[in-house]
Amino acid sequence: MSLRKIVRHQRISLVSRTNQQRETRQMKGEKGMTNPNKLNLAAMVLLAVSSAAWAQDVGAAAPPIQNDADRDAACRMDEHIDGQLAYIKAELKITEVQESQWNVFAGMFREDKEKQARACKAAQEQSRSLMSASLPESMKMMAGNLAERLESLRSMEAAVQPLYAILSKAQKKTADEIMKGAPGV
Repeated sequence: MSLRKIVRHQRISLVSRTNQQRETRQMKGEKGMTNPNKLNLAAMVLLAVSSAAWAQDVGAAAPPIQNDADRDAACRMDEHIDGQLAYIKAELKITEVQESQWNVFAGMFREDKEKQARACKAAQEQSRSLMSASLPESMKMMAGNLAERLESLRSMEAAVQPLYAILSKAQKKTADEIMKGAPGV
């Protein structure tokens, strides 16, 4: 059977099924949808589908462009290090016994935040050259940035492990709540 015959057969069987359904409804005394109802339904479906498609297109757009002030603020993560450390220490309720390990962590945290701020400022300057760089050059620059970030995470992990090991269950729970997923921790 050729493709044309199959399509024609499908169309005929669909029309005959629709006619049979209409006749069955009429025999039962049911009314089918009137044309205005069908048009309204079709319009609502079309509106819903197009709205969803439009929303996906808008959401899939590039991330919002930050202004210079936002970019500068992102690179000033080293300005509030002491406040961040004071908050974490107070929330964890660090004891005198834990103080020495806390100091090791705090020193690494401070060093890491300062390093991140320098890297952020360098990345801002590098972003201008990134746009004009060739694909391989830009990938090399991005790989370098990722390698620096990985090194930073590994350093923080090395500082967090010993501190976390001496925390009580309650302190660990608090640490998990306030520090997990935090930038630079």
